[in-house]
Amino acid sequence: MTLVLACNKDAKPVASLGGSPPPAAPAAPAPAPDGEDPPHAVDTAGNKIPSASATQPDKPIILAKDIDDPKWGEMRADAAFDHAKHSTDAKYSASGKSAPACVECHHTDQPSAAGQAFLKKFDRKEALTAKQLADSKEPVKSCRACHFSPSAEETDAYPPKSITYPAELNRPPSGKLTNDIAYHINCINCHNDAKKRDAKLKAPVTCEDCHVKK
Repeated sequence: MTLVLACNKDAKPVASLGGSPPPAAPAAPAPAPDGEDPPHAVDTAGNKIPSASATQPDKPIILAKDIDDPKWGEMRADAAFDHAKHSTDAKYSASGKSAPACVECHHTDQPSAAGQAFLKKFDRKEALTAKQLADSKEPVKSCRACHFSPSAEETDAYPPKSITYPAELNRPPSGKLTNDIAYHINCINCHNDAKKRDAKLKAPVTCEDCHVKK
């Protein structure tokens, strides 16, 4: 007869009588999908923004909640994005004629994007609008549904490959499209276009315009 002792770092030693070791300890639960833990964003009241929702946020949201890339450590990740103003006020658009369209940011929420072949994924039969969202109750996914946090493990699909934009857009190649890069590209390029229309606009275009030095 043999006496076998088995242990792991999370459990006390266990004795077993017999010729084989005891069953292995239960495996640790799998980590939550990217976008859930930590939450991909919170609002300015500290409430978690869900990874998919059919309800528009009513408070400004902090997109950078999950940016754990150490290269951003010299800046405070506290810039808030006011979804309500950007989706209803024309002055927040590049043209100044109408409020930004939902699909300018939520680019997968449309059947296709004419003239924008560099956008590869489309998940909706109709282009997302406030009315379409209310009528369909079809949830809108967060940026991190595709554009994961910089610390996430890379796969063949993630991060989405670097995009070379059409020459008329006058944008440099995107590089790895992690979530922080994806929404910084959207924000900064739209703000640059808006400031070309009206130089008096305070649309932020530099790090210090949004973030505060520690």
